[in-house]
Amino acid sequence: MAQWFPKIAVLELPGERGATAVRWNAHEYHAESEFYADFGNYDVKLTAPKEYTIGATGELQGTPAEKDGKLTHHYVQGDVHDFAWTADKRTARPLVDTWSGPGSPQVKITVLFPPEYESNAAPALKATKDSLTWFSNTLGPYPYKTVTVVIPPHNAGEAAGMEYPTFFTADSYAGLQPGTLDAYQLDFVTIHEFGHGYFYGILASNEFEEPMLDEGLNEYWDERMLRAAGRGIDATTPLLKAIGIAPRFKVFDFSRLGSPREEPADPLGENAYTRLQGIGPVYARTATAMHDLEEQLGKEVLERAFKEYYKRWKFRHPSVADLRETLAEVSGQRQLVERVFAQQVYATTRVDDRISSFSSEEVLPQPGVKLSAKQAEEKEDKIREDWDKAHPHAKDGTGPFPYRTEVIVRRRGADVPQTLVVTFVDGSKETVRWGGEQRWQKFEWTKPVKAVSAEIDPNASICWT
Repeated sequence: MAQWFPKIAVLELPGERGATAVRWNAHEYHAESEFYADFGNYDVKLTAPKEYTIGATGELQGTPAEKDGKLTHHYVQGDVHDFAWTADKRTARPLVDTWSGPGSPQVKITVLFPPEYESNAAPALKATKDSLTWFSNTLGPYPYKTVTVVIPPHNAGEAAGMEYPTFFTADSYAGLQPGTLDAYQLDFVTIHEFGHGYFYGILASNEFEEPMLDEGLNEYWDERMLRAAGRGIDATTPLLKAIGIAPRFKVFDFSRLGSPREEPADPLGENAYTRLQGIGPVYARTATAMHDLEEQLGKEVLERAFKEYYKRWKFRHPSVADLRETLAEVSGQRQLVERVFAQQVYATTRVDDRISSFSSEEVLPQPGVKLSAKQAEEKEDKIREDWDKAHPHAKDGTGPFPYRTEVIVRRRGADVPQTLVVTFVDGSKETVRWGGEQRWQKFEWTKPVKAVSAEIDPNASICWT
């Protein structure tokens, strides 16, 4: 149950200022750390010149009161641990819509944007509505009645991509066009900052001590949302797209590429302030590690576990241990969950499996007691000649002799369930699964055709942290 600490403030904007944004929160009174505080009731009045457009955490109470050419806006919000507001006299007419979903109140969505970024408003609104649907369906109902999205004005990029309860700043791109990298980035930042409303806001994990629970899990859930929608990363610009250059990447593949090329120095479960490589790797490595856990547990099992995590720990400040226990209990696969956490959360064990050798050679007649080397060679030539006459259009890799195929795989990192697929010249395949603590394993087949390729993890189930 949330702890309540009522906080009341009256904030006033000077009449001659331009765009202004101020954050006022419980951190001034509670010295826990960045992004972490107790839940409370906020009752805030903002007084500004009439021409200013105001946005803030929570619900506006009635019509703003006018006095001396200024308006006082009254906002109230309970069950939050932070408060933010913005005021700008250049803001265009806000874009407003509503959303509703099972278990949630009707939510008023307001997008505040400057005239130069009008093209960003509708995409940001859609991404917010889509996020409300995704997070409420896959984690739990959204408990608040408002969401305010702010598109930062020109030359205010440092204000982009910041989260507060029921209020966040997205990003801004001039002349936004769909199907481009800018459009993807606006969508992703909007989804990501909204997602913080769950992981940083409602669950209120301690990012300072356990950033994996906020930035990491949020990144993972955002990428799951894009994957579920069939969205990829459109790595192109309007000009490149016009001439037919429009590559697209899968979001989890991009996360894998975003992991440090060097050996990870800090466990995912480590705090935010003593990390050799900074907090950056937490985003991609958490998304990658959780993706791999999902592959092992199954999508439905993992999603059921996260719903329980949200139900059990909303408004209660969960820890990494609480997440681990929920996953283990709900999945019924404690050994698997604890192994993954031991490898990827409490340690920095990389996934490093590889094909050490691959060969596919004919099994020829061998000399012995009854067959000399010359006789063996003559027998081989005769059999091959007869076969060639009988099969004039045979493919390379086929013949009168069987092929022995040998693949040796090596493991130099974490123990993960792995798949090896060997493809033969006739299109047939052999699939084997392997795992465990053994550092290498040999697989062999004798078939009428030659093997042409060997591949581990052909479906990219493991992201190779």
